[in-house]
Amino acid sequence: KLPAWCGVDMSELATADADGADSPFRDSPHGAKVDALRLLKSRGGNAFRMRLWNSPCAAGQCNASRFAHANLTNVLRMARRVAEANLSFILDLHYSDWWADPLHQAKPLAWQELPLPVLKRTLRAYTRRTVAAFVAQGTPPAAVQVGNEITFGMLWERPGEACARGGRLACAGDLFGSKVDLAAWRRLGALVDAGMRGVREACPRCEIAIHTSLGNRIAEFSSVGIGDWYELLLNHTTSPSFDRIGLSLYPAYLAPHPSSRPASALENIDALASLARRFPGKRVYIAETAYPQRGTAPPPHRFAASPLGQYEYLRAVLSRLAQALPEAQRGGVLWWERNESCDDALFSPSGVASPALLHGFVHGRLPRHYLKAAEPSSSRARQTVCGSWPPPRRGPCKLGAERSTGSH
Repeated sequence: KLPAWCGVDMSELATADADGADSPFRDSPHGAKVDALRLLKSRGGNAFRMRLWNSPCAAGQCNASRFAHANLTNVLRMARRVAEANLSFILDLHYSDWWADPLHQAKPLAWQELPLPVLKRTLRAYTRRTVAAFVAQGTPPAAVQVGNEITFGMLWERPGEACARGGRLACAGDLFGSKVDLAAWRRLGALVDAGMRGVREACPRCEIAIHTSLGNRIAEFSSVGIGDWYELLLNHTTSPSFDRIGLSLYPAYLAPHPSSRPASALENIDALASLARRFPGKRVYIAETAYPQRGTAPPPHRFAASPLGQYEYLRAVLSRLAQALPEAQRGGVLWWERNESCDDALFSPSGVASPALLHGFVHGRLPRHYLKAAEPSSSRARQTVCGSWPPPRRGPCKLGAERSTGSH
């Protein structure tokens, strides 16, 4: 099994640094320019995730040149860079020509007319060819995500079509529970099964991850409900099972408790202990998270929207995961990094690495200029925390109400 992932999804890196030819990134305001992948590796990171779209913007829904980084040719190129930096590469298959997330799961343009039986065969063949391309160039993925945030299914029908033409969940009932829509689960299970078979045929050693946004909804559904979701998927697939349970966890997007009490990202992590017990053979990882280093902090502002607050959030997440999960099931954390212009990026707008990137994945003293008046929490020598996390335990944070998820 792979060690716990400590890493990032910087899918747009090649756009930002001209495919490595002109990096805008620095490890300090006056430092020399550095390659972001090598900087990540040198600061304790070990993993890099990248999304792949079938044919970016094929229906004209976005600017194809702007999103060219997500086509197969460029993702293959990035996989080579990741391998050269000695990082694990996680391939994130969206099965779409655009964003796939809880609110968007559009079929690729080339697949829109396909009936479900043909769609399943096409999905399997596409997955097999795609993963085989990475294997052929000597960069097999450490793991493949079959779908991205597939909480409500994937490969949805077009507007006006019958739900049975795609893999949308809860068409005529609930996601799980007494009114669960089992027919929808059978359709989604068949599609996920096809994807998993395609991965195994091309790369028997590649791990398979199933990624949902349910980390945001643990307070709403409970860990039992989250477990029911994955149990239903297991019951409706027949190929060799997946290896990892991936959850998005964004403080800004948390659904509240049924009582309307605000949810807490760290309390949601605590609840993963019961999920791990229910699926003892699977690693659980945070597939996406982020926190602002500027702008507005999610209420009630347990961590400041500052470079130090962002660092404290990452360390708290790592610590709580280490306490919640047995060591054999700690899958790690991936920071979702759109680009350095976003408030929750790990680089400043001028390209300077944040303390979360420089010090979040390692044990040791945080340099005093970050802390100002605060006392450092540890004087231990720097060492990686990717396999054995925990910084000192912090109290729970309660971070805001539900809002629409963005496109990840």
